[in-house]
Amino acid sequence: MLILSLIHKLVAVPWIYDLSQWLAGASTSRKVLREEFAALPATGCVLDVGAGTGLTRPLLPIGWEYFCLDPDPQKLEGFRAKFPDDEAVQASACEIPLNDESFDLCIMIAVSHHLTNKELRLALSEIKRLLRPGGKFMLMDAVWNPANLPGRFLWSLDRGSYPKTRDMLAGQVSEFFSIQSTRIWNVHHEYALFWCLKN
Repeated sequence: MLILSLIHKLVAVPWIYDLSQWLAGASTSRKVLREEFAALPATGCVLDVGAGTGLTRPLLPIGWEYFCLDPDPQKLEGFRAKFPDDEAVQASACEIPLNDESFDLCIMIAVSHHLTNKELRLALSEIKRLLRPGGKFMLMDAVWNPANLPGRFLWSLDRGSYPKTRDMLAGQVSEFFSIQSTRIWNVHHEYALFWCLKN
């Protein structure tokens, strides 16, 4: 437990966090996200829920207004150092201090496994509140698959204590949104990506 605690403290450092994401297969996931975001219009307003140091920011069209939301001030400090012109908001995904219908797009990447089922529902409810009519929501995360041995090892090191199966995630998302498409791939973990619209 002491070693695991030390790993978690190290990963809280912004540049080590970024490196750990790359080692866990983020380069492939970033390629997938870049492909998915390529269909977005040139401008809009996006809230990145649980964005950490803003690794997703460069993948979005440059004309988008970007809000980075995360509860960790150290990660937000790393974000501000890289993207001083974008907005940083320190808050929980379960209680977001922003106005209703403020965003064209909300994204939640690699966050759901840090949330209990109750917390995820609260976060999804907040995201739905924040989306403008016709707005989109994209959720992406590694999913629990006990047959995937590399994934099981990575889950043993992860700070997130609540990995969910693909079906569990889809079921919870469907309580608040209409799922338009799903994409699945494997890099150590099995990953799932859902594009959604407000119900």
